[in-house]
Amino acid sequence: MKRTWKTGLILASGWLTPGLIGCGPGSDGLDALAGADTGTSRAALTVYEQAAVDTANGSPDCTTLGDFYWELGNGTAKLFGLSRGSTVTETTVMPLASASKWLYASAYLQSKGYANLSADEKKRLNFTSGYLESGDIACGDTGTSVSACYGPSYKNVSYRALRDGQFFYDGGHMQKLALDDIGARLGTGIASVPDWLNAQLGTSLPRAAGSVAVAGGFWGSAAQYRVFLQNLLNNQYAMSVRLNADAVPAYTGGPGVAYTPWTLGQAYYGLGHWLERESVNGVWSVTGHSSPGAFGFYPWVDAGKSQYMILARARANGPGGESGLSLLCAQDIRKAYATGVPQL
Repeated sequence: MKRTWKTGLILASGWLTPGLIGCGPGSDGLDALAGADTGTSRAALTVYEQAAVDTANGSPDCTTLGDFYWELGNGTAKLFGLSRGSTVTETTVMPLASASKWLYASAYLQSKGYANLSADEKKRLNFTSGYLESGDIACGDTGTSVSACYGPSYKNVSYRALRDGQFFYDGGHMQKLALDDIGARLGTGIASVPDWLNAQLGTSLPRAAGSVAVAGGFWGSAAQYRVFLQNLLNNQYAMSVRLNADAVPAYTGGPGVAYTPWTLGQAYYGLGHWLERESVNGVWSVTGHSSPGAFGFYPWVDAGKSQYMILARARANGPGGESGLSLLCAQDIRKAYATGVPQL
């Protein structure tokens, strides 16, 4: 039996500071639906929506994540979304971390056209170029350019010939690409990196000093990222028809894989995003595309480009592996919403 799709709630705004302190509304999230007065709140939900809500509130994969906002939708509308807790809503702006990679790769592809990409450009987008970081200083100082972020004071990117042709998950590949294309741009002010990206994608991400680190420095909210995902589903981008292009093995033990953080099955990596794959009767196939961020922001579209999901949160002082934790919770919520059965 298929679920009934319908538009869900629109929640109030909020903002996460660089210190990751939320200041959202006090009590309009999931807890209000899960409270004592379930007669009215639960009656308003379909069995599929209720299963998803119960899963977000009760699945062991979700209850340890702290506050988060999640939503499901298609190319036309957000269909259902709620906050778990009170500090994160659809308009809470937070660090996207590696969810930035999908945005940057899509903007780059939009600006150049896939047919015009060189072999070297493709390798910098699928992380096989050999350009790697050796510094770990965040490029968040006001006035820092893309070029300075690339240099020895920050990321200290350099070419490693022995890694050329191998998959190595690292922001240096994209920083080299940005250096050669938009090296003089800053994260704030006129003609900033976000200005360039928003012009390519039709988005409205805020200016931020750290966005000169194009592989991990953008900030945004679920509502802002939704625009990108819906445009992607609606074939508005060059990336829309290149989600599987130039994909390489990106899982531990995979052929040509030098380093990967991926531990959940035999994933591939395409142009700035992951190709999630599942095994059915011993056959691996792509089930979705995603770009999880290190603090827990998780955007996803299904392989058939019919739906998207966002799980938005940002936790810098958690147990680690925040991107993988968000992925597991999101999988549970999607399954509950599709089947009407809570995943508890």
